[in-house]
Amino acid sequence: ELIQDSAIDLLSYLGRAAGMAIGTVQGTYFVTGTGTAQPEGISASGTVGKTGTTGQTLTVIANDLIDLYHSLISGYRARGYWIMNDLSAAVIRKLRDDTGGSGLGNFIWQPGLTAGAPDTILGRPVVTDTAMPVMAANAYSIGFGDFSAFYGIRDVNTVTFDRSDDFAFSTGLVSFRSSLRSDGKQLVNGANGAVKYYRNSAT
Repeated sequence: ELIQDSAIDLLSYLGRAAGMAIGTVQGTYFVTGTGTAQPEGISASGTVGKTGTTGQTLTVIANDLIDLYHSLISGYRARGYWIMNDLSAAVIRKLRDDTGGSGLGNFIWQPGLTAGAPDTILGRPVVTDTAMPVMAANAYSIGFGDFSAFYGIRDVNTVTFDRSDDFAFSTGLVSFRSSLRSDGKQLVNGANGAVKYYRNSAT
């Protein structure tokens, strides 16, 4: 009845909502997926490029980010970008390079200078993702590297949106189903991997 009586195009709305919901779940798996009955996420069994010193369970310092940057071979650094949770980004935005003394100097997080340009750390772009781990003991909280070389995604066709007027015919209901076949896997990992992580200290 709602489909018949609605003044808006309800079917188009449901199709868009289903596509967005699938995209949200897919994006989460591409970060945190275990690789068993789900895609292997970018943070699964990540290679550590820098571990915080004792006491840095919830923090990172500027020198850690420099060490993480240089833990990758130069080719991957040149195409690299940073990925982290927004809460980690809030910590990093307050870090300075200590020029002129501790707590002084330039912010290492630099905003984009033109409209649409990304913010940068050490000259490389930064993106945030809510699925990335927040800073905690042993958390792989910050990633850096060339994700185009590190990770592969396979989508089979596109998002499907199906309608059935028969499935719940006896109760006068219309059923909808939306799906997407997809997978993801790390391709270049390890000591010479394309992406490495900052791991917060254990204590």
